Amino acid sequence: MNIVLLKNRSDDFPIMIQQKQILKYTHHHDLKIDTTEIENSDPTLELEERKEFKGFLRSLSKNDHIIIFDLVTFSDNVEELVKVFECLLTRSISVHIAEANVCINIDSKPLVLLDLLVKQRELNKQLDKEKTQGRPKGRMSKSKFDIHRSYVIELIEKNTSISEIAKILNVSRTSLKDYVNSSRS
Repeated sequence: MNIVLLKNRSDDFPIMIQQKQILKYTHHHDLKIDTTEIENSDPTLELEERKEFKGFLRSLSKNDHIIIFDLVTFSDNVEELVKVFECLLTRSISVHIAEANVCINIDSKPLVLLDLLVKQRELNKQLDKEKTQGRPKGRMSKSKFDIHRSYVIELIEKNTSISEIAKILNVSRTSLKDYVNSSRS
């Protein structure tokens, strides 16, 4: 049986994009789709905690074919992916990955699966790095006005307007106003 497994995702690959790529893959490889399932469980949970997904895996029969968009359909965690592939391959279930245009089965060379797992790990590292870029939450950014901070405070306490202070410092009134407002919060 050929089963398409779609992942309900909030990233750049909603179900419509996954379906389109999978249909292209199945057409190119002359595969008939027997049924389609949608995976809704939280991808951050471990396999043991994803009851619906575990039930899906248990429902599969020997020699079934699962067609997925990419590895994230199963999990974005490489350790969890290893568990899933161990479960599937020991039961002779083939996994077609449309985005990578590859089929992993019991006869596949180990390097094919290993390459996919390494790419997923690298993608995870890149995504983690992107999440940590920028200033930490709750921290003030450095500003060109920091060197004038005490002078600006002194002038504000003397009821000098932002426009007048901007003229004295020879800076943009709007930038100075933003700085003063962000410093007060």
